Amino acid sequence: MHTRASLCVVPLLAMGIACVKPVNTVPAPVTPAAEVQRYDLELPPDLEVRSVDFSASTFTQVSGGSDGTSSSVGGRAFVKVYAVHRTTGEQFLVLYEDVQNRRRPVQIIRFVRGTDPARTDSLR
Repeated sequence: MHTRASLCVVPLLAMGIACVKPVNTVPAPVTPAAEVQRYDLELPPDLEVRSVDFSASTFTQVSGGSDGTSSSVGGRAFVKVYAVHRTTGEQFLVLYEDVQNRRRPVQIIRFVRGTDPARTDSLR
């Protein structure tokens, strides 16, 4: 059975979550006459780049009130680098986000072999 407190807390929690502004890391559009945008991204020195991918997902932010509704488009953009360690051959996925403001990766993921035979058999 619901208590009176939970009936007040749930709507307040939902309103608080709805008011959180999402982070937009997609580079801004450029005009045809604008300079070429250049970014230097740092890669750990022992890694050799094998492939690079850029991807972005967009979303629409809608807000409204009694005097009208407005919307804007935002999104999250990522540069994904597949790299291999020069001496050990270990494989890495290096992720960059918000390249206008960050030169360093936001995540470095190292791929390792699984050690649990029961688990690796289930992946075949």
